[in-house]
Amino acid sequence: MTQSKKAPLLTPGELQLVKMGIILPVMLDVLQRDINQMNQVKLKLNILYVMSLGKAQDSAHSELMELKAELRKRGIKIIEEVRAAEGIQARFKCRGYDHNLLLQWEKVRTELLEKGSQYWGITLNGG
Repeated sequence: MTQSKKAPLLTPGELQLVKMGIILPVMLDVLQRDINQMNQVKLKLNILYVMSLGKAQDSAHSELMELKAELRKRGIKIIEEVRAAEGIQARFKCRGYDHNLLLQWEKVRTELLEKGSQYWGITLNGG
């Protein structure tokens, strides 16, 4: 008796890993841009703001390294990311099968705010 091989489905957890694999590099870019801008302005507590941003950057980088290891372990590879007007278009492979994902900018912004609130221990309210 022969078994037919079906393409393994991408689990919701794996899809979340892929999303974070796309969002964390954006978070690192945003944090670096903010650090650069903060270094340009003259504020009384400037050093504290820059250090806080740097600490968040370290957290995001560590999280990204752990995430990449988990993706590798699960046979998932993000092949391409394109930042376009509508959002980030990504192509990735999961256990040998091709997948596409579009993260709209509004979703990316929401995820960045959520991540940032975790790094700084801040609770975001809807208003």
